[in-house]
Amino acid sequence: MHKIENKIMVGFFVFVFVFGVAFTVAADDVPYGGWLDTIIAEEEASTAAGVTKLGTGDLGVYSHTITEVDIYEMILENPEILYAESFGSYNELSFNPAGPVFEETGKLNPFAVPRVREAMNWLIDREYMADEIFGGMAVPRLFPFTSAFPDYANMIEKVRELEVTYSHNPERAEEVITEEMLALEAEMVDGLWHFDGEPVEIGILIRSEDERTEVGDYVGSLLEGIGFKVERRYATAAEASPIWMTGNPEAGRFHIYTGGWITTVVDRDQSSNWDFFYTPRGLGTPLWQAYEPSREFDEAAERLAQRGFTTMEEREELMALNMELGLQDSVRLWLVDRLAVNPYRYDVQLTADLAGGISGSYLWAHTIRNVDEVGGQVNVGLPSVMPEPWNPMDGSNWIFDMMLIRATGEVGYQWDPYTGLHYPNMFESATVVIEEGLPVTKSLDWVELEFAEGGTEVPEDAWADWDAEEQRFITVGEKYPDGVSARRAVTTIYPENFQNDLRWHDGSNFSAADIVWFYIMSFDRAFEESDFFDEAQVPSYESLMDTLRGIRVIDGDPITVEFYSDLYYLDAEWYIPSGFPYYDQGPGAWHNMAIGYLAEVAEDVAYSSSKADALEVEHLNMIGGPSLEIMLEHLESALEEGYIPYENTLGEFISEEEALERYQNLYDWYQEKGHFWLGTGPYYLDAAYPVEGIVELARNEDYPFRADRWDIFVEPMIPEVGVSGPGAIRIGSDLTIDISIFFDDEPYLKEDLDTVSVLIFDERNRLIDTVAAEMIEEGQWQAEIGGEITSRLSFGSTTIETVVTSQRVALPTMESMSIVTFE
Repeated sequence: MHKIENKIMVGFFVFVFVFGVAFTVAADDVPYGGWLDTIIAEEEASTAAGVTKLGTGDLGVYSHTITEVDIYEMILENPEILYAESFGSYNELSFNPAGPVFEETGKLNPFAVPRVREAMNWLIDREYMADEIFGGMAVPRLFPFTSAFPDYANMIEKVRELEVTYSHNPERAEEVITEEMLALEAEMVDGLWHFDGEPVEIGILIRSEDERTEVGDYVGSLLEGIGFKVERRYATAAEASPIWMTGNPEAGRFHIYTGGWITTVVDRDQSSNWDFFYTPRGLGTPLWQAYEPSREFDEAAERLAQRGFTTMEEREELMALNMELGLQDSVRLWLVDRLAVNPYRYDVQLTADLAGGISGSYLWAHTIRNVDEVGGQVNVGLPSVMPEPWNPMDGSNWIFDMMLIRATGEVGYQWDPYTGLHYPNMFESATVVIEEGLPVTKSLDWVELEFAEGGTEVPEDAWADWDAEEQRFITVGEKYPDGVSARRAVTTIYPENFQNDLRWHDGSNFSAADIVWFYIMSFDRAFEESDFFDEAQVPSYESLMDTLRGIRVIDGDPITVEFYSDLYYLDAEWYIPSGFPYYDQGPGAWHNMAIGYLAEVAEDVAYSSSKADALEVEHLNMIGGPSLEIMLEHLESALEEGYIPYENTLGEFISEEEALERYQNLYDWYQEKGHFWLGTGPYYLDAAYPVEGIVELARNEDYPFRADRWDIFVEPMIPEVGVSGPGAIRIGSDLTIDISIFFDDEPYLKEDLDTVSVLIFDERNRLIDTVAAEMIEEGQWQAEIGGEITSRLSFGSTTIETVVTSQRVALPTMESMSIVTFE
């Protein structure tokens, strides 16, 4: 096996920049895998205690997106603690839509009614929450896209319109809720709503670790104020998850959950978020499967997610429609976007993501190290560790578990932590062919972008569907006898000799069979004819089939993957479908996944929590609990018979000799490590102690890439914007707005900017017009607002809002000022 050399070098030294700090390491001293020998992750639920441990040196990193003002002040006061800012955290209320009468309790659930959920938007005061509960480290949020990301700036006119429509109006909220409660045959008795002779009690499942405690109390008080009895149930992540995420909604164990999410990467296109957050296609868990969006909303969300548009104007219309329908549905009620700080010690360096911070970063494990030292150990504190089972397809989705999981495996591409653009990670190159006329562009040179009139004809031998009975793929020739074309055709080429260079953590060589298994998993679980059928996977399969046209995996050297689809992305670099086996919840090789498959087919365990509940069996956990003995039993059987799963398909890619070798490697790995978790990442899972909340990661010395591979990202260039103009103007007169755009006291160059726009709002916060600013000189811009625009203003206060977007970071910068307008 040979190592794949990093190409970013100057002479004999590698120069590493992390958050603006530079140090040098002799090129020969740069290890393969991670910079550290070991990483110890431990649970520390208290943010105050976590920050205190940073100060004492007991922790090197406290991986939590901290938004509490008092904790932030602790960080600022300690010179040994540094921090990275991030903008991807947000909070919401998740409603239980089951009912309107819960099957198991017979009690009323008002939130089964969309208009009641919609009315909650008027009942809550987002400005109050942002300022008082979150101490000013948050801004109101109404939509499933983030105010710091491009789509917010792109849709700013519609945003402002709906912000006015759904502004705080408790009288309107109570009026709508009263109408719907009466329609549900509830009645008000002595100031309390009653149903079937009993008070209507709303159960709020309130997270106890952070500001969500205050959020839940606040929402509970509002509901009590309009006639509801409220039960407040405080719970940690581990206690809450079995109730809201994996529990049966019809059991009625909660009405509202105080949710918190993090977008782990800078998301340049969040148009699929309605499909994820509001429809059963989002997740296979019971709560998501209870969602019943209106037909119009369901179709609009799916169409947007599948890029069912041909122009940016058409996309804008779809976005605006989903913004309206999402608020009418409000199965999720968005509260605030949060500014967070991610603390670490001064003697530790790593790369955080502008969206996900440290816990959401895909590069944290690649870049974390002790200052001026190769090797050693860093202790990382996390608010929770292993609250749910780990398995690659349907295991834990908790951000802190996913942080550790990402250290053990990786996606085929890698994210730029500041722009959200993708770079090749586990593949060498890609060519993207797009149907002529679709709005696709490229920003980076590594991808080849071509256009084809009418799309690309899909080869007859490509895989287009699945036959669950014969356990084989259905070809394009079989499914589309007259042929079929694709709007997007991607050819991905892996590095030469990768089958020998890349190894799973148990020592097994990577192969094309791992890619083929990855694709089989997208199909087989959705068919009733399959022994592996899982009802929760049907919506995802149906969504895939709406756009998939064909797949080809060519098992040569190099491995080549061809993917044909009608689903495309605005950036050519985005989501190259290499088939590299990283699933929704982590990495997986075909052989450890096959043991889980055998255990599920035998109905001893199930990958998904919903199927585990239905079968009343263990939710598969590859790192602990009763699942381990069950998997060991099936591994021993597979080893004895040289089992090849899906032999009609994988028999072409797996020899009996390879199967036996892989199973033996996995057996030896389990005997040594005590778990079945496999990845290819820079660190492997050395030990897991779920009861103690401790995970030990060790450097993967067989990793084919050097530790300095991704140490190329410097401090993000977020524009610093200033806006000035007259304090008052006469209506109908011309207005000049001066704009300064700098970074670190240097002018922000025009070539690094995308747009500089000025929005004019009247005293009722209605958008009057938008004007593009012009550069006067580098760093200085001006917007001329003519009298024909100001003539549409009326007496009062006018708001001027400047929106600046950059090519160097994906976060728009907004700055506003007020001007008095008079006759």
